[in-house]
Amino acid sequence: MKRFRLMTCAALAACVACSKSGDKPAGPDNSSGGPLPIPTVVTVPPLRGDTTISMNANTNYAIALRGLPSVRPVFPKLPAIPRKVRGYVTDASGRPIEGAALGLLKKVSGYQQLVTTTTNDKGYYEIEFEGAAEFQHAYAVIDYVGKPVPISLFAADSTASVYTYDKGGVENWMALSYGTADPDDAQHRPWYSNNYFGGSIFLNWDVWEDRWSPEGALPMNGEIIIKLTPAGGMLYNETRTFTIRQRIGDKFLDCSINNLPIGIYKIEAKLADGRVLKLKRHGPYSSDTYGLQYDEGTKAWYVAFVPGYNGASKPKPNRGEWDQANVHVQL
Repeated sequence: MKRFRLMTCAALAACVACSKSGDKPAGPDNSSGGPLPIPTVVTVPPLRGDTTISMNANTNYAIALRGLPSVRPVFPKLPAIPRKVRGYVTDASGRPIEGAALGLLKKVSGYQQLVTTTTNDKGYYEIEFEGAAEFQHAYAVIDYVGKPVPISLFAADSTASVYTYDKGGVENWMALSYGTADPDDAQHRPWYSNNYFGGSIFLNWDVWEDRWSPEGALPMNGEIIIKLTPAGGMLYNETRTFTIRQRIGDKFLDCSINNLPIGIYKIEAKLADGRVLKLKRHGPYSSDTYGLQYDEGTKAWYVAFVPGYNGASKPKPNRGEWDQANVHVQL
């Protein structure tokens, strides 16, 4: 098996948009012609330390991190302008993202039209429209495992999802490494990976019942311990380690680990009694780039999350767009 290269993500400020329409705005101006302030950059507390999550045999999902990052940039109070939606796109600390792509679907007299634009070097954008409109896509492109991957943006201070031409609107956006993208659906389907901006791992196994059980089946009432250690490609240089302890029962033969900060993780698996578990790639998203990979140089397994979209796609706003990385564990 070829060696798995640990690639780092490019700076979000250097993101390149996949599509655009028209020229980028020269810059935000107020009604008197003077420049408006840009977002205030804040210090984001580093995500360090260790998190351990224990699950009993009747639970088959874990949320690595709940909610959203507690610190956000301070966006300037832009006045709403009729027939226009505008705002800024930044990273988690407030640094501008140039080239982020925004698409506004406008509806006029029963007709629909998509109007698109990209942000300038200050992270600023504006889109003119008529009738009523709502965002169809909002994304930035990162370099993940050496390939361009579009990621959905989070509406940082949304107060309305539909805009009317007589009032216009202001919408600021952030690119996040983790966080709950759809809080309402996450309450009903916490196991659904697209409800989170972070990545997801789908873990499965077989259970020993008798001599006809699959090879490598795990003991009933045992406990699986999965350790995930950041190993490169972290979007915001996170170093937090996650340990998942899953009890083995006869109700579930799998579990989902959702909302892990975007990056590449070294993955280790064992039983609570100390026996090391083997890891195996499987499922529809297995490839030589994403998912579970073995590195010949370090003699270790790593997992890279699976993009739900390719570099030419247009993710919707406020929606996680990572498919699950599938990992099978066995003795």
